[in-house]
Formats: sequence, C-alpha cells, structure tokens
Amino acid sequence: MSTASYNCPCCGGPLKFSGESGKLECTACGNSYEPEALEMMTHEESGDEITFANDAKRFDTGEAGMRAYLCKNCGAELMTEDTTTAAECPYCGSPTILPDRIEGGVKPEKVIPFVVTKEQAQKQFEDYFKGKKLLPNVFLNSRNRISEMRRLYVPYWLFSCDACADMVYDAEKVCTEQKGEWEITRTKHYLVRRRGGMRFENIPVDGSVKMDDKLTESLEPYDLSAAIPFQSAVLAGAMADHADADCDACEKRAVERSVEQTMLDTVRDYDTVNERSRRIVTERGSATPALLPVWLMTTVKEGKTYTFAVNGQTGKLTCDVPADKKKSLLWGGGVFAGVFGVAALILALMDALGSGSLLIGAMAAIIIALAVVGALKGQLKQAAQQSAAGGYVREGSFRLDVNADHFLYESTTKRKIENNTQKK
Repeated sequence: MSTASYNCPCCGGPLKFSGESGKLECTACGNSYEPEALEMMTHEESGDEITFANDAKRFDTGEAGMRAYLCKNCGAELMTEDTTTAAECPYCGSPTILPDRIEGGVKPEKVIPFVVTKEQAQKQFEDYFKGKKLLPNVFLNSRNRISEMRRLYVPYWLFSCDACADMVYDAEKVCTEQKGEWEITRTKHYLVRRRGGMRFENIPVDGSVKMDDKLTESLEPYDLSAAIPFQSAVLAGAMADHADADCDACEKRAVERSVEQTMLDTVRDYDTVNERSRRIVTERGSATPALLPVWLMTTVKEGKTYTFAVNGQTGKLTCDVPADKKKSLLWGGGVFAGVFGVAALILALMDALGSGSLLIGAMAAIIIALAVVGALKGQLKQAAQQSAAGGYVREGSFRLDVNADHFLYESTTKRKIENNTQKK
C-alpha cells in the first residue's frame, strides 16, 4: 500500500491540515497553503496525446509536366517541371542531378507563389553588409558576391487541431528596498495554473530534412491566406523538394511550440516564470502538405560557405553569419567601462562611493553592455531555433477554464551596504 505526505515548500517541514482554516499548515515556519496548490505541486506530467488524421495522398511522378529527381550526392528528393534543367542541387550544390525515378512522395495541396523577385532578393543580400558593427572582417575586406542563388519551394506541413492544455508554473515577484545600511530583497513565490482550450490553424513546420530548421523557422511568418491550390505551373523555373521529414515527428513540435506560447502569454505581472508541469491533449487534428517560397543564396569567404535565405513572400532575410567575437568583446568592454565610469563619478560627487554602491553600478553596467551587444547581434539577423510559435490560434477560439494564482511563501535576504561615510 502506498503512502503520501506533504512537505512545506518553504522550509521542508511536515504539513498538517487545519480544519479551522481549511489549509495545510507548517508546524515549523508557520506558513499555510491551500490544498489545491499542494496538489498542483505534485501534479504528474503525463505524455502528450497528439494524434493527427493525415491525408496520405502520394505524389505521382508520372503526373503531366512533372519530373522527379534524386541527387546522387546528398540524396535530396526534388521535383520540377520536366522542362526545367537542374544545374545543381539546391542543398549540397552538386553540379548535376540525375533523373532517377522516385517511388513517390506526399503530394502538396497548397503553394504560396513567389512575390519577391530575384532582383529584390539580390538587393537584400547586398544591403545586408551595411552598418553591421559586429560583422566579421572577412566580409569587409573584399566585395561580397553571390556564389549560388536558388529559387526553391520548401515543403512544409501545416498542422491544425483543437488543443487543451493544463499548465503549472513556478512564478516569483521580487522587491528590493534600502533601509538604513541594509539592502533588503523580498521574493514572493507563487504557484500558477492555467487550463484552457484553443483551435490552431496552419501551424507551419519545415518538412525537409535537408533544410536547416533554424533557417526556415527564422523566416516565419508566411501569409497563408495567399496560398493557392497546388498546380504544377507554379513550379516553372523553380526547384521543389518532396516532404521527407516524417509527419508524425513534426506534429508534436508544431503543437507544443504554439500551445506553450499561448498559455505563457496569460501569465503576467511576475518577474520570473518557469514551467513546472504540463499536459497537452489534441483532437480533430489534420496535416496539410504545402510548398512555401524561399530564395537561397550562398557566398564563399576564405573557403567557408555562408548561407542566406529570403522569405519569397515577405522578403524577410536570415543567415548563418556569426558575430565577430573580438568585436563583441570590444563593444561589450567599452560600454561597460563607459557606464561604470560615469556611475562611479556620480557616486563620488554624491559622496556615496563604497563597495556596495560600486557593485550596483557594475551590475548595471554589465546589464547595459549585454543589452547593447545583444542589439548589435540582432542586426546580423542570425538564424535561430524558435522555441515558441504564436499567432496561429483561430480568432475567438481561445478560452481559459482555470486561471489560478496561489501565493506560497515569502523569502527575505539582507545585504549590508558599505559606504565611505561608514568607513570614516
């Protein structure tokens, strides 16, 4: 026979239920807790139930006007009109593509035509190198030329479903004040629960194994209302890859990215929020294969290939160009020195110069320096894995069934502040 016990989240002491207050009370520190809050803390995380009904129509390579190819170098599956000559693989750059027969692939149902022209994409590439403070010198020492440029339709899965989520978070509110020679920090600890439902529509997930997820996710969003039914004529003059990423492997990540962001957006007015547990259940799921437009460009510097991608509908650009480490350190160090120097001068004029005040000034300088370097890195438009994908909830479908914020306890820390007056 199993047993259960409850311990105080603050001090770890045993809790007892008080019939008078209707709460669990700690005999050691005196804190009391609502039973529901303690049940939430022992809430077991269960496996997410995500099931989609997929229409597994296969792409017939014998369809009029279409040919399928298999790159002998990297294995990428490509489809183009039979009038298109493939001079190179858009993924590995192989100069030849052999027209081997592909057994078939998932037939796309939707396609977004290219809106951004080749000239506009080229201008995006040329303008990228202007005004970037952390751009590596290798891009500044010589003219940047496009080595290869490819007009590519990337396969995506568009997921739709009804989702129900039950999320529990640890949250904190922090308040710091100064009393005399002491700096006092009070932290209020909360347990937050959100449970609700929503309808997601057309959550996009890259369906190509060869394409870097960082690139494709950084190119979002697409305006899917502009998608048209798939027709082979749209592929004229472009390459298109079959969806070779398993649909079942993509669906969980698609829904989780959107559910997590949607539910987290309802937790407000806290200084820190961390997920404790979750349960996500979906139903009425479906997956629609689609082709979305991307311009892929590469440039070679000192033997290394750098990739640039432009959203073929919106013109949004992303790339894998890194920030120059030396420049990042110089900018960060310069900003820190400047801010800290000004802070120290102000404190000296106020006769408040001391180890405590200098520490606060140094922390402020570090935060500002990191913010400046972060902003400069943002100019580089580096591709990054997106942990959240909001904006795919059908308008009016979101409902919040449980909106509970439980105060647990308050912790206090004190730090003595030293200054020149005290030392004298």
